Amino acid sequence: MGAFLAMSISFKGVATLGAVCALAMSLAACGNDKQASRGTDTVKELAQLAKSRLTGKKGATAAAPDPLAVIESTMAAIPDVPLQFILLEKNGGFAVSAIYGQNGQNVTWISSDSKSTTLSSGVLTATRGFGGDLMSVEDGGAARLIASRQAGSVEKNYRFLNGEDQTERLVVRCEIALGGVDQVSSGEISVSAQVVTERCQLNETFDFSNTYWIDSSSRMVQSIQWAGISIGNIVFRRLRY
Repeated sequence: MGAFLAMSISFKGVATLGAVCALAMSLAACGNDKQASRGTDTVKELAQLAKSRLTGKKGATAAAPDPLAVIESTMAAIPDVPLQFILLEKNGGFAVSAIYGQNGQNVTWISSDSKSTTLSSGVLTATRGFGGDLMSVEDGGAARLIASRQAGSVEKNYRFLNGEDQTERLVVRCEIALGGVDQVSSGEISVSAQVVTERCQLNETFDFSNTYWIDSSSRMVQSIQWAGISIGNIVFRRLRY
């Protein structure tokens, strides 16, 4: 967990891959109680937070990379391509990533080291390459409710890879509720978005929460989603559609 997580952008058919800078960061862990503030932080504020924590790390001798500069240079170097900012709260790695493939509503975003996340209408359904990966999710209709900004109750089935390379199943009951409206500014995006919260629970002994921001076109502009005990929360911020 203490190792640096190097991530950079990678996608099919784009010849400018070599122009993209790799990103290596190490953040202090952020608990679930920080979820609301992480969601309303701008990309600039998240980047400044990351940089300040890296420079404050004991034993740090090299100058800290500037995440905001990487975001800006990547967007300038690669125009007209959907981009996404991803922050791993538990491990501290974050990157600008792009679409690797799409199958219906399932979109896979990947980094050059082959770490990937798959989102269905913006809802996390799989990770690969992180360790303790989320292998799949049967969402019980959650993505539909979230995209349409509707409250409801669903049963979700999560499958994770354990330390012995075996798949373990977690079944939770999730309550989806509507919150307020936030103004979201991220990269080239500036919209008003409905906050949708999802609280999932297992027999009153274990729970976690996801928070989503949905615009008037039912697009998820940002989210904070639980990816399992090993990975923790992932912050997703769209920079460009």
